[in-house]
Amino acid sequence: MTYTKAHVSDAESVLPDDVRGEMWMLRDELDTESLGFTVLALEAGEETMSHTHLDEDREEVYYVVEGGVDVDFGDRTASLEEDETVRISPDEERQILNRDHFSQLVLVSAPV
Repeated sequence: MTYTKAHVSDAESVLPDDVRGEMWMLRDELDTESLGFTVLALEAGEETMSHTHLDEDREEVYYVVEGGVDVDFGDRTASLEEDETVRISPDEERQILNRDHFSQLVLVSAPV
């Protein structure tokens, strides 16, 4: 069976320098054809930009490895604790809001 192994240090963080967190997109390092695999680390109080994946028609699953975050959907919020997950449709606008401690998430995306 063929497999590809990667470490977050194999990828550059895609977050700007003024953000204390890190975001490693490992799709290229894992040589996946359609699956996106990202590790996101956020310091206390940080947040991601609000976005959808409608253009790529990709659904996402967020899994909290450590800490806890709120995922803001505009008119509602899903609070996620350690070991909790949420699936998000491509057209849903979302933003991850970290709370008052370090959090690490795994973000997985795939075409619908």
